[in-house]
Amino acid sequence: MQFDKTHIQIRNRNENELLDIALHVISRFPVQIFLSFALLAIPLLVLNNFLIGHILTLDYNLALQMRTSIVEETYTSSDISYKTFLFLQVILIIIEAPVASIFSTIMLSKLIFNETPTHSSIIKTGLKSTWEILGSLGLKRGVLFVVLLAALMRTPDNITRGFILASIVLTFFIFIWVRGARPFILEIILLEQSTAESDNKMSLKQRSRMLHTTVGGNVFGRSMYGLVVGCCLTICLHGCLTFLAVNLFTETGTMEHLDLTARWIFPIACWLAVLYTSVVRFLNYLDTRILLEGWEAELKIRSEALRIKQRQPLGTNW
Repeated sequence: MQFDKTHIQIRNRNENELLDIALHVISRFPVQIFLSFALLAIPLLVLNNFLIGHILTLDYNLALQMRTSIVEETYTSSDISYKTFLFLQVILIIIEAPVASIFSTIMLSKLIFNETPTHSSIIKTGLKSTWEILGSLGLKRGVLFVVLLAALMRTPDNITRGFILASIVLTFFIFIWVRGARPFILEIILLEQSTAESDNKMSLKQRSRMLHTTVGGNVFGRSMYGLVVGCCLTICLHGCLTFLAVNLFTETGTMEHLDLTARWIFPIACWLAVLYTSVVRFLNYLDTRILLEGWEAELKIRSEALRIKQRQPLGTNW
């Protein structure tokens, strides 16, 4: 986009159109978007495996089951551990999704205006907003709290584990409600650089209220719709990746190694879905601003003003 010279027409769109446009944006800038997203997604993938990877060990539920048969004991423990691991993996990835998309959001904001940012420049831009992101996402939206609870799952006491798991689930539902009502807080921090100390700009809280409250129902509905689409996409990607893994890396044609599936294939599918939904969220942010601030008319006025300015040195006065 460069004033009125656009590859995609600037106008208010519905959610299905934005889902389609997100695919076009990713296909137009695949390398830049994937690499900028991977800068944080890969460390988070490793972090999650470190936090809850012990759940996949066979002795995780042995004390709880009290089986007499070692075969029955091992199967039951493995089955419960596998489901618990996947459940916590989904919760952690959904909660960490905004954090993982920090650099990709900055990259998108540059690419759509025909700029050519480097990865060092977007990292530098992201680091400038570290404290705002830490306060808004890490503390207010419970990302750090859930990560801490996940780390405490290593306790050997089953009652404590159950309490921690219940706390994680409760925090997750609160987080979903808050993020559904205020989905663009990351874009406001990164792209508008709104801070409470700024004299000539609205504070982060004021800007967030202005952007989200006016069309609150529409914003919340789109957030929940995006979450459903992300879940469906995760299932599809997981099936595709599992099919490839079975046919390329196994001799029997079956996936016996559930540990490999749980630790790597399933999380990678989730993070790829997060990448897509982060692009959709960014386009939703732009669409909301187009609706509220009249970008379409503003871009036409600014482009016409630029043309007039370019004609004046040539001696024309019209």
